[in-house]
Amino acid sequence: MPNEKTIKTVHDLAGEELAAVSFVRDYVEFLFDGPVLRSLTSPRIVRGDTVSTFPERGSRDALCSAIGAKVTSVELKEDDSFVLIFGNGDRIIIPLDKESGRKYEAMEFMPEPYGLIHQIWE
Repeated sequence: MPNEKTIKTVHDLAGEELAAVSFVRDYVEFLFDGPVLRSLTSPRIVRGDTVSTFPERGSRDALCSAIGAKVTSVELKEDDSFVLIFGNGDRIIIPLDKESGRKYEAMEFMPEPYGLIHQIWE
C-alpha cells in the first residue's frame, strides 16, 4: 500500500526516505519521492567524526551516501540551520545563518515535485 502521508512542511520529512541528491551548479537538491528540498547554501553531512561540506572534495560522494536512508527527525533553527537526522545517526545540515555566504535565499522547500515553492528561508 502506498504511503498516504501528506507532506506540507519540512517537518513532515520525518519518516521519509531520501531518494536522490542532485547537484546543480552551485546548489544541491534533496529529493524525497515527491518533495524537493533545495539548499542554496553549502550543505554539510556529518557521518560519525567526519564532516564533509559541499563543494569540497569528497562531499558529493558523502552526501550521496545518504540516499536510501530514512529521516527520523528534523530540526529547524531559524536563522541558524536546518538538520535532517537519519536513522543511522548521519546528519545533513543546511546553513541558514547570515554568514553562510548566500546571496538571496538559503533554502527552498517544494512539497510537490515541479510545484510552487512552498517555503523559502532567507
